[in-house]
Amino acid sequence: MIALWQSISPFLLLLYYIGIFFVVVQILLENRNPLKTHSYLLLLLLLPFVGLIIYLFFGQNLRKRKTMAKRRLINQAFGPSYIQDYLKNEQTDLHAKGRYDKLIRFLHKDLSPISLNNRVTVLHNGEEKFPALFHAINKAKHHIHLEYYIFDDHDIGSRLADLLLEKVKEGIKVRMIVDGVGSLSLKKAFFKRMIKGGVQLKEYMPVLFPSFTSKINYRDHRKIVIVDGNVGFTGGINVDDRYINDRQNKLYWRDTHLKIEGEAVKTLQFLFFLNWQFVSQERIKSTSEYFPDIPSVGTHCVQINASGPELDLASIMDSFFIAITSAKKKIRISTPYFIPTESIIDAITTAAKSDIAVELLIPFDSDSRIVQAASLSFIQRLLDAGVKVYLYRKGFLHAKIILIDDSFASVGTANMDYRSFDLNHEVNTYIYDNNIVDILHKQFDEDLSHSEKIDLNKWENRGIKQKLKESLCRLLAPLL
Repeated sequence: MIALWQSISPFLLLLYYIGIFFVVVQILLENRNPLKTHSYLLLLLLLPFVGLIIYLFFGQNLRKRKTMAKRRLINQAFGPSYIQDYLKNEQTDLHAKGRYDKLIRFLHKDLSPISLNNRVTVLHNGEEKFPALFHAINKAKHHIHLEYYIFDDHDIGSRLADLLLEKVKEGIKVRMIVDGVGSLSLKKAFFKRMIKGGVQLKEYMPVLFPSFTSKINYRDHRKIVIVDGNVGFTGGINVDDRYINDRQNKLYWRDTHLKIEGEAVKTLQFLFFLNWQFVSQERIKSTSEYFPDIPSVGTHCVQINASGPELDLASIMDSFFIAITSAKKKIRISTPYFIPTESIIDAITTAAKSDIAVELLIPFDSDSRIVQAASLSFIQRLLDAGVKVYLYRKGFLHAKIILIDDSFASVGTANMDYRSFDLNHEVNTYIYDNNIVDILHKQFDEDLSHSEKIDLNKWENRGIKQKLKESLCRLLAPLL
């Protein structure tokens, strides 16, 4: 056996080097972000065999080219027609928004029209979201559309599934999309039960190798519910018991969700339609039941923006940049994962150096040690620029919020990291309303009361071992 291995090992080594050569050429020809290119090349260099396996599973764009090309065709074919036929654009009435006009126009070109006829309700944590969601679904008269990254069928998920099946018996159309990675815990029995009960349930990009999927690319990270075309829910909260802070859950889970009533719900409906057509090959016929005429419900000014790997522009990242650079007095950011692109961190630090009060709130403990270490590697630069950085200690901070002065808020599914900006399908709600922003500021203040402010001197004097760990993890930041 040893003699056989000695005779064939040179040939295997030669094949490996040839394979590495073609992989390197492919990486270079893809003309990715230079940071991502450097990270993959470094991975191949430092971890010869393991690095190649990681790249083959997570780094190739072959799947993206095939599946995302299909999504792009769907978006190009039907996106503009939906906007033109069913979504009102009220941009001309918003010149009073002044410095946000650039952001409004940018989002409008990205199929994100602005609307004034809305009522937004901020929902703190799962204990506020789920009662409101169940109440809205109970009142459904025509259809219920759900799209979730994580749908777990334990207590809260089982109760929601039972309610959906009851609504089907009443003649309500129920369509549901769950992500193939985020909802891996769902058993075949769940799918059979729901489909047999009349729920149209589809899985977004199912995976063949579950054990390799904890961070696999191109996931549907959105959380969307639409009821009768005029009530919508979106934000950071999935369907999972962990989001409900009761005595059964030891870890306090801090998150923010929105209930939206009004014209903006039509954009959520439009986004659901595009994804439904992708996963089911069915184009839902657009009718007044899905895009109803909505009477006056409120005056909240809202834009809903989505991003995904099939899009040429990283619209959510770009919109974050525009919003941050529009600040005059104050910027507050809450995110569970902070691995910013160079443009985003430049925008944040430049604002802080311009005497704008900037506060960043991230978790003290993360659900990923590597991601947490990579996030902490950016803290020194922020502190040097004058940014106040806080570590949330009450539990796990999952809220994804940006507040600009007293007049703009972003609440959504997108983390401030490469994965949300470039790889996943995300959706964010932008609100131009002082009252809603004030509610979110008060919640931010409450979160700060449970947080530890990082002291610059103590941070600089932390151990070399910790600094080295953060720096090494940062090298992989574009891949996380």
